[in-house]
Amino acid sequence: MTVKGIRLRLKWALLSAVDLFGFPLKLKDRKGEVQIICFHGICADTDEYINGRFCKESAFREVLTEIKQHFHIVSLDDFLANRLHPDKLNVLITFDDGYRNNLTIAQPIIEELQIPITIFVTGRTDFPLWTDLFDIASANPSESGNILNELIAHSGVKTIKELKAWIPLQPKEVVLEINRKLNNLPETLLHKNRVFWELLSDHDLGLLQTRPLVSLANHGANHLSFVTLSDEEMTQEINEVRTRLSNIGSVYGSIFAYPYGHHTEKTIKHLSQIDMKQQHLAEYAVEDAPYLFQRMAINPFISSRNMLRIIHKGQF
Repeated sequence: MTVKGIRLRLKWALLSAVDLFGFPLKLKDRKGEVQIICFHGICADTDEYINGRFCKESAFREVLTEIKQHFHIVSLDDFLANRLHPDKLNVLITFDDGYRNNLTIAQPIIEELQIPITIFVTGRTDFPLWTDLFDIASANPSESGNILNELIAHSGVKTIKELKAWIPLQPKEVVLEINRKLNNLPETLLHKNRVFWELLSDHDLGLLQTRPLVSLANHGANHLSFVTLSDEEMTQEINEVRTRLSNIGSVYGSIFAYPYGHHTEKTIKHLSQIDMKQQHLAEYAVEDAPYLFQRMAINPFISSRNMLRIIHKGQF
């Protein structure tokens, strides 16, 4: 862990201790501004964490309740039409990757709290994303066989962490082949970890499309890093999801979030040329254009009040 990481952990621990005394949150004004936040999957409280992207169900409910209490939550329609609260920080809540738990676990909670969300979905329905299979294998080495060691040997990197960073930067064919290999994990292992990899089917998307609080947008067909793709491949990735969304009645196929947040001037220019209305980037991006928007990923390992402070500040 870096020195900065250690300092942040100490800061969050101190603030959590202060919160035990019931002091009110002190949030500086960001009136009329917008902060976009990003969740991924939601799992049950009894599920053991295998990645750093998912939130436990109770923590998800708690942080949404806090956000609703202190900020103004906007729908994608509100955001597109610039219907913002002039006296509060406006928050657009998004989800990446299109996990089925967004329907089975998250959607009932957002209905209960009456909170609008936007889900950026892929085109995948055939088998899981490599990142989720990778996490399952990493968390269960004794049940996963030798697949990760074989990939390390093939890639030339030295550690699991380096391998996970190496894979998305490879050509499309290499990433998809690795995905196919990881899909051969034992069925029993995949079954017990289903909540961490199962994606929304077309039927699931149809159900979500009928929910007024849910908007469905574009995350690219195969969750590939767009910095590795040709213009033709980028267009193909975009259009496959555009068609999938259009088929179930979503009008947001031209609202796009970059997988991994990876983007360059080249990707931004090409997506603009194929009429993408919005491009959602990773946090700390420096590009400035009316169709570019930065997002902040939720950290599931800190308290809801600390996450609220971070959302209001706009950075970790």
